[in-house]
Amino acid sequence: MCASDEFHFLPRAEKAGDFYHRLDNLDQEAITESVEFLKKLQRELRVLEPEIISQETLFDLKLLKANLNGVLIELEQNRSWSYNPLLYLKIAFIGLEHALHKPSASQAERTERINARLQSIPGLFQQAILNISSIPTSYHNASLCMIVDCEAYLNEFTLIPDIGANTVFGNSRQKVLESLSQLLAFIRSVSPIPDQQFGTDTLSHSLENHFVIRRKPDEIFEIAVNDWQENVKELEKLSQKIDGSRNWQKIYHTYRPPAATQDTLQLYEQETSYLERFFRENGLDETGLSSPVKMQETPTYLRSVRGTASFAAAFSSDKREMSYFYITTSLPGENRTRETALLGERFHREFQFLTAHETVPGHHYLDTIRRHLTNPIRRQIESPLFYEGWASYAESLLPEYGYVDRPLDFLIDHKRRLWRAARCQVDIGLPFGFLKKAEALDLLISTGFSREEALRQIYRFQLNPGYQVCYCLGRYEIETLKKSFAGRLGREQFHSAILEGGELPFQLLREKLKRICE
Repeated sequence: MCASDEFHFLPRAEKAGDFYHRLDNLDQEAITESVEFLKKLQRELRVLEPEIISQETLFDLKLLKANLNGVLIELEQNRSWSYNPLLYLKIAFIGLEHALHKPSASQAERTERINARLQSIPGLFQQAILNISSIPTSYHNASLCMIVDCEAYLNEFTLIPDIGANTVFGNSRQKVLESLSQLLAFIRSVSPIPDQQFGTDTLSHSLENHFVIRRKPDEIFEIAVNDWQENVKELEKLSQKIDGSRNWQKIYHTYRPPAATQDTLQLYEQETSYLERFFRENGLDETGLSSPVKMQETPTYLRSVRGTASFAAAFSSDKREMSYFYITTSLPGENRTRETALLGERFHREFQFLTAHETVPGHHYLDTIRRHLTNPIRRQIESPLFYEGWASYAESLLPEYGYVDRPLDFLIDHKRRLWRAARCQVDIGLPFGFLKKAEALDLLISTGFSREEALRQIYRFQLNPGYQVCYCLGRYEIETLKKSFAGRLGREQFHSAILEGGELPFQLLREKLKRICE
């Protein structure tokens, strides 16, 4: 799990690269042992803190403690291992993908680890059956879909050159298919429970101690509301400037950019190259531009559980290892032709900002810099608030640097910001009572989603409470720091200063910038 960026509560612990032949053990006894170990480490760090003099070392300690908190909240309080079949399916098939594609010393080593992971999957699914006592409706439905996709992936597995013809894998693959059928039968035997408010009991604790957000929930909600209102005003101004006879929604949905007929993967690959060249010429750190990223269809086993556009970071700094920008160009399931067409239109309409978010100067750029840091703690820890905040902020650099300059481009930018402000309001507003469900639905519908899709988003947010806050609030925090310090440091030095220290909590980053400016 640590070798993947799918599980945001875990560190990107480099030692995980030594275990591509094994899968995680989610036996309840093993989980209990891990929890006790982490609590012991917490106590040791508490004793150590008063002895630390260096500010940078104190930052390291606080970052470690926040990451420890995140793991403990997930394992001991949220206990997703006791109700989420997707956790087990993701471990199994992301793990198999790692065994297939991570750098190896030899073909023999690769073959050995692939087979070892295939052989481990049935045992992992038995742990799921023993651990899970109830399943929320959204997880129940998504798990049934993912199992279908995993079966399809295993059928594709036989078509991989040098894999499909290898008789070593045949028996192991068949046992995985049988274990998938057993897991499917188990999930179907469990009556799903309502999603509403599921998992939100620990939200305040997660926001404060894992995401290290010092703002109160009502303040976060107010920031999102203000961001929403500001973007609505900008969209209305832009619609008058573009075409006074139509509102911004109509302008957005009828816009067909010149790239509309281009192949989607080729379009995004080309745009990534343009962005890399542009920001290299405009002073961004070369370190973040040194790692390759590949455009690829979302792997079959992830189609039903990943966003239609997502980033999968390389785990190590090994030059043989690739990062991936996954794009789903065809939605799975029957009768999805119209939805697939609308998705394609959105991909071509928003391609510049979406590419910036996922690649350069967004996730890929940030992650490459993190993996090259010399500080071993900051090199191995991501902060969801910083990670998503930076990627959202990265989109704003396109108009700021002059990469885009047309009113229609600005309309796309503000529409995407509006969507994130809505998600933040829903994520923080529903559990704390600032927003009613009908109001949450109206917010999402007004950003362009159907009622059914908006409802699905709300349920999904409730199953991973707090994460949707990170986009809008993280961007807000970076822009607040920029107002305070970029004037004194200059734009390029400001960016270098906030990235070279790792993904620090924002109040620590403020202290760091103050010290630089003194």
